[in-house]
Amino acid sequence: MADESDISWDYSNCSPYLGIRLTTYDGSEYPSDVNGEKLVLIDTGYDGEICIPLWLYTELGFERWEEPEPKQYQSRGGDIFMRVAHGCIRIPKYSSEPIPVSVEAQEDEVTDNEIIIGAGFVKRFRLLLDGPARKLYLL
Repeated sequence: MADESDISWDYSNCSPYLGIRLTTYDGSEYPSDVNGEKLVLIDTGYDGEICIPLWLYTELGFERWEEPEPKQYQSRGGDIFMRVAHGCIRIPKYSSEPIPVSVEAQEDEVTDNEIIIGAGFVKRFRLLLDGPARKLYLL
């Protein structure tokens, strides 16, 4: 079991969330408030590092750091094409240092506004999910 001094987030529903700040190389950040963090869903079924809505990808200007070719995923409904760019995230409870990530956004915007952290990012950290306590720990 994790110690209370560990970095943790409570989650009330059955999905774990991690608090982050998304950053571009020119200093644009989301959320925009200086001390805020955005709780983002951890979904290990998604292979990428971080997936954001297309409106946020465009608003922060990620197309300036975009890869020349979109990434292609297979789904039950057919192929999905994702725009891919380079960016950073910070985990305010963990460190103020930016962590480089690959940022993806679906080319055909879906109605979901959720930001998702995938298995590609989770591989870098030791996470503990404590289901009965409804806590996610970053060890």
